Amino acid sequence: MSTFHWYRKAKLRVEEFLPDLDNDLEVEVEETSITPSDGGDEYKTFVLVFAHTSNPNLRWTLEVKAEDDFIDHELEEVVKKIYFERVE
Repeated sequence: MSTFHWYRKAKLRVEEFLPDLDNDLEVEVEETSITPSDGGDEYKTFVLVFAHTSNPNLRWTLEVKAEDDFIDHELEEVVKKIYFERVE
């Protein structure tokens, strides 16, 4: 499966529980460029971008493990942990 497929699957999973967490928190899949610190070639990858309409502390990016088990069972816990660490 392509990297984009995993991120799209993760976004769909997040959209299942996000309304119960915070109606104003949104998630998107974005392509981003990475420049390795060791001077290697720049490459493109994807991240989930979380943003809140009224709380700037609730903006973050998240990389996703390309595994069904992570997306189906761990992703919700990870997102909730980050959310509750940042919410004011």
